[in-house]
Amino acid sequence: MSLELGAGTAEAMLGGVLINFIPKDGGNRYEGFLSGSFANGSMQGSNLSDEVRARGLTELSVNRVHDIWDYNGTLGGPIVKDSLWFFTAHRRWGNSTQVAGIFHNATQDGWVFTPDHDRPGYSDFLQRSESIRLTWQASTRNKIRLFFDYQNHCDCHRGLDTGSAGNGTPTAPEAAHYRKYFPNNVPQASWSFPATNRLLVEAGASARIFIWTNMPEPGVTENTISITESSNNFLYHAAPNYGEHLSTQANQRFAVSYITGSHAFKTGLFMLQEWRRQTDDPNLGVTYQFRNGRPTQLTQYVVPTKEWDRISPDLGLYAQDQWTMKRLTLNLGLRFDYLRGYVPAQHLPAGPFVPARDYAAIDCVPCWKDLSPRLSAAYDLFGSGKTAVKVSVARFVGQQSATGIPSLNNPVQTTVKSATRSWNDPNNDFIPQEGELGPLSNSNFGRNTVATRYSPDVLLGFGNRDYNWQTGVSVQHELFAGVATTLSYFHTAWYNFRVTDNLLITPADHDPYCLTLPVDSRLPDGGGNQLCGLYNITPTKFSSSSNLVVPDSNFGRQTEKYNGVDLTVSARLRRGATLGGGLSSGRTATANCSVIDSPSGVGSGTNPNQPLAFCAVTPPFQPRVKLNGVYPLPWDMQISGLFQSNPGIPITASYVATNAQVQPSLGRALSGGASTVTITNIFQPQTMFEHRINQLDMRLTKNVKVGRARVQGQLDVYNVLNASAILGINTRYGPAWLTPTEILGARLVKVGVQLTF
Repeated sequence: MSLELGAGTAEAMLGGVLINFIPKDGGNRYEGFLSGSFANGSMQGSNLSDEVRARGLTELSVNRVHDIWDYNGTLGGPIVKDSLWFFTAHRRWGNSTQVAGIFHNATQDGWVFTPDHDRPGYSDFLQRSESIRLTWQASTRNKIRLFFDYQNHCDCHRGLDTGSAGNGTPTAPEAAHYRKYFPNNVPQASWSFPATNRLLVEAGASARIFIWTNMPEPGVTENTISITESSNNFLYHAAPNYGEHLSTQANQRFAVSYITGSHAFKTGLFMLQEWRRQTDDPNLGVTYQFRNGRPTQLTQYVVPTKEWDRISPDLGLYAQDQWTMKRLTLNLGLRFDYLRGYVPAQHLPAGPFVPARDYAAIDCVPCWKDLSPRLSAAYDLFGSGKTAVKVSVARFVGQQSATGIPSLNNPVQTTVKSATRSWNDPNNDFIPQEGELGPLSNSNFGRNTVATRYSPDVLLGFGNRDYNWQTGVSVQHELFAGVATTLSYFHTAWYNFRVTDNLLITPADHDPYCLTLPVDSRLPDGGGNQLCGLYNITPTKFSSSSNLVVPDSNFGRQTEKYNGVDLTVSARLRRGATLGGGLSSGRTATANCSVIDSPSGVGSGTNPNQPLAFCAVTPPFQPRVKLNGVYPLPWDMQISGLFQSNPGIPITASYVATNAQVQPSLGRALSGGASTVTITNIFQPQTMFEHRINQLDMRLTKNVKVGRARVQGQLDVYNVLNASAILGINTRYGPAWLTPTEILGARLVKVGVQLTF
């Protein structure tokens, strides 16, 4: 397989780099390829530095490789010479990792988590792919390609590793998902027809059948309830929800290209349809929240839930022309996008908190139309072919899938699906009883009141879809034979943000309070300061909810802008050696300061637990550095390496304040009978960072010819310098705050072999 890179063409709906994969077709000669690689825990060292040990890491709390493997093979050749060819590829790969600081629960039948240090948790990924491609030269000018890929994957403890969970929540093994991706299939068909030496006609269709199921881990029954320990944000006992997800997509494309000496014109269409079905239900319809092992709150859910969402069509029509005039090349493109989302009629049976439900179909959620120009130019500055100046300006629409606005307007979602209740358990039986529970946080719980509606200004019309403008300027120059450098500047600005306005609440319905932070040398200026600008909704408005999603321009302007500079150098040296690298420095500045419901503003105005002073975030410029090289050695050997230095992860601190801490400033107890409130961040975001992440990886290869076959042995060493950069930390302020949850994997050796025949 080979690939072509491009950017900013009218063919692309989204911005960024466009990758066009050119798959192998097979040929008139049988050719094959086999490869395999393997590593296990005995091939990994230890990189626990004194610094990370001092911050609470031990050998038992560091991610450790158990094993890594990757075996694949390909075979291609003729079925009918000069007419019909095949190419088939098969792969098995996966890995197992001991997750830092995660252990099985020694008291799974109880209510308090007790780590069993003799049973560490493992994150396991098992993956399989079987594919075949047939290419038929039906006539001199007609070529047809058929492709099918069968996939079967298992993320066997989804969420156990905070990185794979995607939410940074430390999770016990029993609270992970046993996630199966099966069956997953990708069928494709394409046709190409060069009508003349200037006119090319192309068409294709494909589908993606993608199903995954979140199942309980062993030992978890349908009566096991998920628990979050709020003091350290630890999830245990069971996963918050289980269910099946189906996401099926169909694509069709058609294009006509006409190429002359100075023009390369192309026009075409791309159309997509998406079908989605999802079930996500907590066990018994509730989850619990404890603090220091004692109940403080429960959340009850509308169950059972199953939702269906559709997009049909997502249509793009485009035309573009590449026009060459001596040293100047212009790319002029225009794209029209039309997207329609809808929700079919649905029926859901009764559950413990709600009766049976029937919902009518909903159309145009959303119905959008957009027109996006794509303009770029390249100029040979001196006419020598060694220096080029490139400029591009392009508009791109935002990505939208059935999981977005169609789902958010689905009655299954717009119904108030959950509500919290404070819980005081005086008899310590861990059984919530009505006399121990506070009021529902939302009086509309379980009702199809369409708690969140979307304004027509968001759902319908021309130009109401979120979009961005991307601008780029670059200079490419060949310094001397084999050595070239590129300096680039990029700017991206996003528009058409959406905010949520609770029509029953105003800023006047909140009472202010301050919180005195602990004295702690790890906090900015040593802590001990008062954090003000926090708000608690008044008791009379506590459960009031009638949300309307509107354009951000109704309350001001939310901004998000990226500015960055890239510098790259590539060199081809003597004897086949290569050297390359570069520096990239950019940042995305956001301002989200519209005051909507809460005086604290911050986004949709629904988060009163973060000061308005934190609404604008401008990170510092932090360069990313990469260097790579390849050097041939005697005896048909070769050594290569990659060094990269990336910014450290940002440090944040959420804080759980008790009623006793808040009440002196607030002048009353927290609304809704809540015993605690979580402050999202107690200092300005993007001002504190961990140390930079530096890593050096190297590979040594040896080639041996055996008849017509070639064997290549491989020796890979990852993290050669055995660095211990911190990749994840506990972000809940308390005794465990800043304790590393993940560090760079220790030095690892992997062996592999390739056979080409």
